[in-house]
Amino acid sequence: MVSTPMRLLSLVLCLAAASAFAGEIADWPAPTTWTPPRNGPSSGIRTLGETNPLPFIAITPPCRGADTRGGGFTGQYGPPSLAGGAIRSFTIVGTCGIPASAAAVSFNFTVTNNPTFGDIRVYPTGGAAVVSTLNWGPGTGNVANAAVVAIGTGGAITVQVDGPGPLDLVYDINGYYPNSSASNPLATGEQLLLFGNVSGNTGVIDVRNLQATAGARALFARCDSTGTGSTAIGAFENATTGLTAGVFSQAASSTDLSAGLSAVELATSGKVFGVVGQTNSPGNNAAGVKGIGGTGESAGGGVQGSPGVIGTARTDPGVTGISQDRGVIGLLFNGAGAFQAEGDLAPNLNGTVYGVYAFGNLGASGAKPFVEPHPTDPTKVIRYVALEGPEAGTYFRGTARTSGREFVIDVPESFRIVTDEEGLTVQLTPVGDLASMAVISQDLNVIRVRASKDVRFHYLVQGVRRAFKDWEAIAEGGEFVPRSPDERIPSYLTDEARARLIANGTYNANGTVNLGTASRLGWDSSWARREAAKRDAGAPPN
Repeated sequence: MVSTPMRLLSLVLCLAAASAFAGEIADWPAPTTWTPPRNGPSSGIRTLGETNPLPFIAITPPCRGADTRGGGFTGQYGPPSLAGGAIRSFTIVGTCGIPASAAAVSFNFTVTNNPTFGDIRVYPTGGAAVVSTLNWGPGTGNVANAAVVAIGTGGAITVQVDGPGPLDLVYDINGYYPNSSASNPLATGEQLLLFGNVSGNTGVIDVRNLQATAGARALFARCDSTGTGSTAIGAFENATTGLTAGVFSQAASSTDLSAGLSAVELATSGKVFGVVGQTNSPGNNAAGVKGIGGTGESAGGGVQGSPGVIGTARTDPGVTGISQDRGVIGLLFNGAGAFQAEGDLAPNLNGTVYGVYAFGNLGASGAKPFVEPHPTDPTKVIRYVALEGPEAGTYFRGTARTSGREFVIDVPESFRIVTDEEGLTVQLTPVGDLASMAVISQDLNVIRVRASKDVRFHYLVQGVRRAFKDWEAIAEGGEFVPRSPDERIPSYLTDEARARLIANGTYNANGTVNLGTASRLGWDSSWARREAAKRDAGAPPN
């Protein structure tokens, strides 16, 4: 190959020319890096020399860029066929996903309907034809060759026919090499930091010596593409073992609001995100995002399954939500997308503030106490436990005095609204003297009381919430069913609850899952289906 300022770097690969006519374009190997010539083409590419190659950015699947036979291609990319000695330029930037930042492109050229001999020469537009890219002779037939070609003036390449015509040209593209430039030399052994703009700016530059400049960036990337999946920075860690990272970011500043990694979504509408974290592993303790507090990672346990977020800290909260609306919200949907339940931590619901609010039932495996301070001893608190029973009870109470040996108790509106009329009970307690008392009539409006003599008395009226009047205290439930055969009996349960779970066969006496019960009740089948779903998703089982 002759070396000139406008030389063509060509990679010869013996590819089947038939790929140019297949419905699905076959891919071909391309160099993982490409080094621009020291005296770059007139497109303005500047380099740091042969020691700073440009990485290959694949386009998957490969894209057909031109076909002079037609097939839907027109203008510079379609008919007519190329005549003998013809020169035609093809604008590459903006086609097949090639950005303005591309310095070179990986092509596969195919010539068909060719005469007995000749060649084509492909070079950056604005340069000069140097060497042949594809040759053919008598009896050769359709021929193909892969080549990496630098992008020239106007983001184009030029094809020159050397020999008789006419002939047809087809080219496919499977990737490109992003543009680069250097504004200052690097010391031996220094690494490069990327600085680029995919709408057409610079490529590689060492900016680690930036001093105290507001807004200075050691790494800056901008993407103006509106295409699905477009990113300003793409980092791919393809290692399948080892403690690796796709992106590592570190900061040492103790100034308030400094961050090791900061992301801002500037769009003012749409379902957009400042940060998206995702994992494809459904294994235990995997997560889309993991946050570790300043006191270090907490000891013990871990989590079942693969949540979207794991927060962990040794002596501080693992996750803290701060808001003037709701600190943290949890939503549950079924597989069909129907809303099931919601739990809010520290919500302000239209001016009413709660520590915890449940849209749906609120359950607990322990007691439900409320806590108040002790009036004289700062080391003690008062803990009253919520009234518990087999029904969703309601009540109201009061004190009154009969007149003419009778009294009418008016039922409060709040009690009347939520209580079922069936099952009302009334307790009457004379105060200060002996008397016999009876309820003459009762409903959700008034309760008529009669006594043997006028007397002061206490009353307690009880009922059942209308919405839960059919509540069953003993019912089917999966609250204590193990989620896997490896689970251990929960330590947070009371001694009595743990004893019951051993007695009913859920767990063995040593705290392991009773696999006999699991088989009899079909829990093992449920576990197997869950693991099969994970395998179908392409992830390893727990």
